[in-house]
This record gives sequence, structure tokens and C-alpha cells, in this order.
Amino acid sequence: MQTFTYMAIDREGRDARGSKFAVNTAAVEQFLKQRGYKNTKVFKSVTDASKKRVGSKELAVFCRMMSVVFISHLSITDGLKLISEQTENKELCVTLVEIHHFMDEGYTFDQSIGMYPHIFGDYLLNMISVGEISGSLDNIFAQMSSHFEKEDRVKRKLKSAVSYPIALAVFMTGIIIILIARILPMFEATLASMGGVMPISASFIFVVANFISRHSIVFIAAILAIAVALVLWLRTAKGRLTLDKWKINAPLFRYVNRRIITSRYARGLSILLKGGVQLINAMQEIINLVNNRHLENLFQNAVIRVKNGDNLEDIFSEMRIFPPLFIRLVTIGHSAGQLDEMLEKSAGIFDEEVDHAIDSISQTVEPVLIIILSIVVGIILLSVMLPMIGIMNAIG
Repeated sequence: MQTFTYMAIDREGRDARGSKFAVNTAAVEQFLKQRGYKNTKVFKSVTDASKKRVGSKELAVFCRMMSVVFISHLSITDGLKLISEQTENKELCVTLVEIHHFMDEGYTFDQSIGMYPHIFGDYLLNMISVGEISGSLDNIFAQMSSHFEKEDRVKRKLKSAVSYPIALAVFMTGIIIILIARILPMFEATLASMGGVMPISASFIFVVANFISRHSIVFIAAILAIAVALVLWLRTAKGRLTLDKWKINAPLFRYVNRRIITSRYARGLSILLKGGVQLINAMQEIINLVNNRHLENLFQNAVIRVKNGDNLEDIFSEMRIFPPLFIRLVTIGHSAGQLDEMLEKSAGIFDEEVDHAIDSISQTVEPVLIIILSIVVGIILLSVMLPMIGIMNAIG
């Protein structure tokens, strides 16, 4: 298996570019033929389409450097060569070398870079297409650099917020398993030999401990089987849709997730509108940004309703995704003819809300998990120690 890039014309006569991880060129050509593509051109690539694209931080640096290239009035090919020599990411480096090669062969920058969605992501490539059409690539790269910097900051804050609670939860689970499976069985024989009457709670814990100890292999195998089945189910269309809905409605992270979505949607829509894209087309392009099947369906329906002439405020309100403040700002901006500016301001507002919300969640989850761990361990220890204390007092 290796990566192939391609150019083609789709069924509607539009340019189609992308990449495919396949066995050989014939497999890619067959894939494109099945999708109704014509005038296909397939190229071998040394990049790896089986992996995730370059991270937000590296994309931010790349966009910033490309912005400098345009400000410095360097040619795009010279700029790509210069950036490829300076980047530390090997995957990005070889990609820029290949793009440089395609441009030397006579292809445009948009055509060349458009064959690498596995490196740059669909959103950045869509924005580059807009920039090349409108002649504002310098502004697009500057805006996209800020976008990816903010995206990277949010991702790092989210990882920082959930990493400690996850580690604490794993540690808590490990302690409970050790107590039940190893420590408690050692007390069972001692309590029985001393003639003590165990309380119901202790008896139940001992039964669970014996079961886990005797059937540990079956227990682990069952957990692994459930995990594998869950992963396979999540790869189906229904499973992916269910997971995407859960991401939006998860009780603990619902507030944060919806504001992250609002911020990204507002910023992306603002950039497109400032680039001269019509509102309907901008809303269509922004669907590629969300990477969520549930939201894609909602946003696609919103595009259809806008085409039918429905009120933008009503459309956003009935989606039940965006906060009321965002809807009010959109209404004001749309009425005043400054929707792009109002969207940019709202993106900044919700960026700050996300930062505060993540900090709040992190400060709340950690003590809650510690309290839960203390209660569970305390119940287990008391269930064992109280009968022993009663027996020792009787003997005394």
C-alpha cells in the first residue's frame, strides 16, 4: 500500500483533486472511475495518506511563512523551496518538494497543493482555492495562520484539562481492582477463622473479589471483546453518527464543545465572506470544517433553507447548536451589512468563553474524582475492618 495523488473532473464538471491510499495506480483509477470522474491523472507520492494530517501548530507556522513569502514578493515556487528547507516535519517537507515539482510542470498552486488533503486538511485547501480565485492569498494565509494558532491553543488546553482526570481515573480503577482482587481475599480466611459474622456489604465484596480472581482471564477477554465490538460499530455510518451526536450533547463537555463549534464556524464563515464568497457558498464550504456527521447534516439543511429564502436567525436558532449571543450578533451583523465583521468578533468572544470553560472543568473534575476515589476505597476498607474490630473487641 502506498499513497497516490490525483487530478480529475467530477460528474458536475468541476475540478477534483485529492489523495488515495491504495495498492497501485490501477486501483486508484478504478476508484475514480466508480465515482464518475473523468480526465484522471494519477501520481505516486512519497507522503503517507494513512496517517493524520500535519498538526495545527505546524500548519500555523506554514501559513505564517507563506504569508511572509507573499509580503516579500517572492515567487511561490521559491517560497516553497525555502520553507521545505527550513521545516522540521519530514512529511511536510517532502510534500512541499512534490508541490514544487508539480508547479514546475505547469500546474497551478491550487491544483498542486489540492492533491494533499491528508497533509493540509480540506478546510485549508478550500481557503487556498478561495484566495487564488480572489487574488488574496496573502490575506488568506495570514488569517489561516491565526486560525490554526487558536485551534492549537484550544487543543492543548483540552488535552491538559482531561489528561490529569483520565490518569486519576485509571489510577483509581487500578487501586479498586487490586483491593478487590488481591487484598480482600487475604482477609476472608482470617475473618472466617476468627468466627466473625461478616456484614452484607463485606460478603458481597468478597463474592465479587473471588469471582474476579477466579475468572480474571474471562473478565479481561470480555472487556477486550466489548472494546473491539464498540470500535467496529463506531466505524459504521450509524456508529459514527451516534458518536458525533454524543460529542455535541455530552453532559460534561456540551458547553465547551458547542462554543468550540461556534467559534470555528464563525471564524471560518468570516474569512470566506471577507474573501468575497457569497453567503450561501460560504455556508456550503464551511461544512468541510466541522468533521462531524451530525453537524454536517444540520449545516447542509441550513444551506438548503437559506437558498429557499428562510430567515438566517430562525435557521440558526432551530439548529439548537449555537448560543443565543451568537444568533443575536449574526442578526445585528446581517441587518447592518457587516456580517463578516460581526462573525469575527463573535469568534473572539467564544474563544475566551472556551478558555474559561476548560479551566472551570479542569478545576471541577479533579476534586470530584478524588472524592469518589476516597469514598469507594473507604467503603471497601470499612467493610473489612469493622468486622475485624468487632471480633477483636469480643475477644478482648
